[in-house]
Amino acid sequence: MEIRLNKAFKNAKASTARYRVLYGGAGSGKSYYMAQETILNMISNKEYSYMIIRKTGKSIRNSVFMLLTDIIKSNNFNNLFSINKTEMTITCVNGAKIITSGLDDVEKLKSVAGINRIWIEEASEISEQDFNQLDLRLRGKNNLGYQMTMTFNPISELHWLKRLFFDLGVADSFVLKTTYLDNSHLDAKYIEALERLKDQDYQYYRIYCLGDWGSLGNLIFTNWEKADLSSNNFDNFFNGGDWGFADDPFAAVRVHHDKMRKTIYITDEIYQTALHNDESSELVKAMIGPEMITMDSAEPKSIADYKRLGVKAKAAKKGQGSVEHGIKWLQGCKIIVDERCINTIKELTSYKWREDKNGNVIAKPVDMNNHIIDALRYALEPEMENKGQWGWTK
Repeated sequence: MEIRLNKAFKNAKASTARYRVLYGGAGSGKSYYMAQETILNMISNKEYSYMIIRKTGKSIRNSVFMLLTDIIKSNNFNNLFSINKTEMTITCVNGAKIITSGLDDVEKLKSVAGINRIWIEEASEISEQDFNQLDLRLRGKNNLGYQMTMTFNPISELHWLKRLFFDLGVADSFVLKTTYLDNSHLDAKYIEALERLKDQDYQYYRIYCLGDWGSLGNLIFTNWEKADLSSNNFDNFFNGGDWGFADDPFAAVRVHHDKMRKTIYITDEIYQTALHNDESSELVKAMIGPEMITMDSAEPKSIADYKRLGVKAKAAKKGQGSVEHGIKWLQGCKIIVDERCINTIKELTSYKWREDKNGNVIAKPVDMNNHIIDALRYALEPEMENKGQWGWTK
């Protein structure tokens, strides 16, 4: 099978700049293009040596590494590549190689040498200091030269990426913006979901779908902060999950609720597309053990599957007004998120109230990027009930 590259990235493919900035809206195909380009480059030249980075090792395993292996398999390139799932490395028969890693795996990063290509997926997750340290890895002499590619959706207009590559303008850099309109392979239902945002909240549509820099106002949650929760001794855990498959991810969270201090600690997350129930159930069991998990009641068959597969799952009650009431209850708590839960952090920084065309706030949230938020509400339903704040009808 021949790999067909998206023509929207033709100039990116031709660029020899040290820094390539591929940014834009959701669904534009940036990551898929980069994965295709990486595989093709490796086949064409044994001297390619890639390091592919995300903020955490867990996030890269469930995104880029999986995407690369899927492309290899779907194009019948298995005989050309050796895939080490434990180390998350890929080696071509000609010697070209890929090392994937999260920035949290310090020892693995220290041992990396001879890299001439770096791809930073979701570059908006990392700090400018992280970027500078990675940039220092691209040094020495080789026949291919050095190149760093950053793929991301723009977020705050105060982000260091905007200041560095858009406001100041770094020398020897190439910048390309793409949106879902440049991707002819998108599912029609996903396109409909994106375009519905025009009517819900045009500012959100402009930033999330069209990839414009901007600031999202009227955020729903401002009562949260990041922290390192890796050495916690929590014992009052609650778990929740939201079903998803293709365009929407399967999402689940594990949280500790300190009732006395009215504080919620989010300690772990699952956030991944294309998971069948038997696959997601294994991830859930690894995260929660024998504990109960409250799942979205919209899929009773999936809940039955979970029970058959050994997960203690129950259906969320939900009901009329459940979203607004759940939000209100969560707003009454302090929320502390483990710094490794990057998808939770991403949703908390973009979950906002709708605005009409005149900028007036509507007391309903924008229905996008809320899978973790929904899972969080489901997880804490028992606590809301115990507090007597479950104020809606079934």
